[in-house]
Amino acid sequence: MSDSRVEILSAAEVAAYHRDGFVVPQYRLPADRLAALQRLTRHLVADNPTLCDRHMVGPHIPGSGAEGLRARPGWREIATHRDMVDMIAQLMGPDIILWGSGVFHKRAVTGKATPWHRDSEHTPMVPAAGTSIWISVFESTVENGCLRFLPGSHAARESGTHDVVDSPELFLYTRLVDDEVDESTAVDIELAPGQVVLFDLYAAHSAAPNSSGRVRAGYTLRFMPSTSHYDHDRAVHRGFKGYGHDTRPLLLLRGVDRCGQNDFQRNHPEPVA
Repeated sequence: MSDSRVEILSAAEVAAYHRDGFVVPQYRLPADRLAALQRLTRHLVADNPTLCDRHMVGPHIPGSGAEGLRARPGWREIATHRDMVDMIAQLMGPDIILWGSGVFHKRAVTGKATPWHRDSEHTPMVPAAGTSIWISVFESTVENGCLRFLPGSHAARESGTHDVVDSPELFLYTRLVDDEVDESTAVDIELAPGQVVLFDLYAAHSAAPNSSGRVRAGYTLRFMPSTSHYDHDRAVHRGFKGYGHDTRPLLLLRGVDRCGQNDFQRNHPEPVA
């Protein structure tokens, strides 16, 4: 991919991201790509029925990840599209690795809650750094369990204390302890289909259960600067569904591997184009 880039985010949006740890830009996924994403999501759920209401890991590289997700072609084209990489370049520089992707799908009425957590707690990266793009596949509202963030929670660059909880009511197994969460400051991120939210690896976030009659789904893309080392051997929570960080393939999307230690051959079940 070329190192040339387009500045999609405004200066105000970049500043908001660095101040709050997240930003919802004016950008929207073009209509044709949104239609493709919605179609792919419906197929993914139908093809992997036992993983519904779980973090469905790695659709952009079918067969990767701990669960060996079945995924149809098209996911990688969205994850590596120039628009996505250009936005990331504005936030963390020109040397960019895609280290993961996932679909968070919550069924109508019974979709589970996502507890408060920071992704830095379970990501085996040294030093921990990165940005996620969460693309709203369908409408995401308070009623169907949209994402929530604690503004400024990324600033200390600390993961905080997490408990490990195996609950049938929760989407993930790790959650921030209660005394590290002030819900009075939480911001609900309601998104129309095709809108995105970009957020820092240290930003505390959660989502309520889906008690509405509408499905909620998001396609998450995980990016890191190549100045950091993604150390597969340091992965934690290996046996938990939706984690499997030791199985994540790495794709260098732009620039060079600045730290010189990232393994781009590991965990690729198919040739990388």
